[in-house]
Amino acid sequence: MPYPVPEAEIDLEVRRAIAKALRKDEGAVGMDDSVTESLGGTSLDFLDIQFRLEQAFGLKMPHNMLIDQIEELFGEGKGLDGQGRLTADAKVVVGLRIGDDGRLAGEVYGDEVTALVTPRSMAGFVKEILAQLPAACGCGKAWKRGEGVKLVCSGCGKPPAFPDGDTLTQQWLQATAREKRLFGVA
Repeated sequence: MPYPVPEAEIDLEVRRAIAKALRKDEGAVGMDDSVTESLGGTSLDFLDIQFRLEQAFGLKMPHNMLIDQIEELFGEGKGLDGQGRLTADAKVVVGLRIGDDGRLAGEVYGDEVTALVTPRSMAGFVKEILAQLPAACGCGKAWKRGEGVKLVCSGCGKPPAFPDGDTLTQQWLQATAREKRLFGVA
């Protein structure tokens, strides 16, 4: 079931969370700005942004790095080579998941992946989780807007139970590896 909040409003909430975490004006946060390079974010800021998004939407964002999840699912050396560079398969996955502004064509080190994260890619993660909205609450009633962009049951008032972002990322990785024949998956 699609999340009953317009995508533009979801994008705005993501920009708002990033702006607050980075102490910037919302208007200064473009959807295609690199959170680290253009907006000056750090790894600690990503935690703050994730927390703000989780609070705003009532969900759990992915907390494990994509490359770490690749290595965990498919084995050591599948995400990064011996020098810490992304493997060819990892580049494909990063491009599909986070985006590719052309930098994935050359050598890319694992610690450079965060520079590809933008408000648009973060909004994509949020939308992926929100797309898992159950058709109705366990009590059978429909969802309604609660506070901000959060939903609650119109009957019992409980929030929806979304799968966590790490679980969805792992499912996506497995499906993508099968579809694209990556990481030795047939």
